[in-house]
Order: sequence, then C-alpha cells, then structure tokens
Amino acid sequence: MTTPIRNRFVAALAASALLALTACGGSDEASDAAIPSAATEAGEAATETATTEPAVAAVAILENSASLTVTGEALPPLEDPNNDASVGSVAPVITGASFDGTEVSIGGPTDGPTMLVFLAHWCPHCNDEIPEILTLSDRGDLPDNLNIIGVSTAVQDDRDNFPPSSWVVEKNWAWPMLADTADSEAIQLYGGTGFPFTVMLNADGTVNARKGGSQPADQILEWINAALFTV
Repeated sequence: MTTPIRNRFVAALAASALLALTACGGSDEASDAAIPSAATEAGEAATETATTEPAVAAVAILENSASLTVTGEALPPLEDPNNDASVGSVAPVITGASFDGTEVSIGGPTDGPTMLVFLAHWCPHCNDEIPEILTLSDRGDLPDNLNIIGVSTAVQDDRDNFPPSSWVVEKNWAWPMLADTADSEAIQLYGGTGFPFTVMLNADGTVNARKGGSQPADQILEWINAALFTV
C-alpha cells in the first residue's frame, strides 16, 4: 500500500537517523557533521516588458523533492557491509522528483539490477566517486543490464557546489537523479550512514549489497561484479 512519507515510522526514523548520519567518508573513514534542512529553490518570475512578444516559460528547478511517496518498510542502517542484515529484503519503493520536476522512482521490480548512488554535492568523496563511475562507463566495463540512478541528498545552500542541479551537470552525471527531500528522507529509508552510499538492488527489488565510501574505478567494478555474479 502506498503511504505518504510523513508517517509515524518515518518520523521515528528521521529523529534517530539524522543524529547518526555521517557527513562524508572514504572507503574506510567517515566524519561527523550535522545535516541541516535546505529550502526548495524556486524559479524567478519573468520580468514584464513593454513588448508584445509572448513570454517564454521557464522550467522551475527543484533542488529537493517537496515530498516523497513510499511503499514498503525502511531498511536498517548499514553497520557491516560484509554482514548486512538487509540483504534479501525488499527495498522500499520511493517516488519523488528530479531537478526539473520529472517523476523518478527507486526500488521495485525492474528490467535488470539497479545501482543506487546517494551523493551530497558538498562531499569531497562524492566528488571523487562520480568520475570513477563515469570511467567504468566510458571503458564499457559496466554490465549491459545495469541500471544506475543517483540520489542527491543532504542539500546545503551554504556548502560547496550548490546548487546540486548545476553540480550534476558540471560533473557530467549521465543517469537519472532523484532529488531527496530537505530532510534527507530517502537515504534514511535506505539505511545510509555516510556519503557516498551505494545500494545494489536485484531485478526483483530486493537488496543485493550496500556499501559506504568512495573507491577507485577498479574497486567499484569488483564490488559490482561480486554483487551481481558471485554465487
């Protein structure tokens, strides 16, 4: 059954997870930091001119989804990626918006495995991770049936690389991007404890693997292959 994001179990999760959510970490490290909420950016109204030419409608850019729709239960916070209690669990299906307002969903059955990459625009390790994934794509090393979806989360308008809608363009992100809410609800529902945070889902929407931190391209590929092809 589809339920609005602001229900009791999410409220309880948000209260606890925001205290534990780390700011940014490499493969073996993470640093603590608060994650304040950020207001949704709104487009400016066009200035009226004396001409009779028709106005050109501008696309309003959203830096955060105003709300999310969620089906299913939250995953437990990631503690040990080598002994992850969430593996085999059905991941929650989350629907929100991309920066241009286009609907984006994560979770649920798909035509192949899906790698979710949760990223914060101000996190140096996230900025390291994106080009490594792009390297794998450019080399043709990614599995043909692998779907990739990014999640922009923990938006802070006083940190580096704001706004994220421009940041992902500058970083040449090549796949769909879900804008998390100002309260970072999507990453909490997936049990993220740091940035970047990566989740591999099977085609049936169950969790295959989760990990935190950035890695070089070859190590990312090893993790993908281990998740998808190790029996």
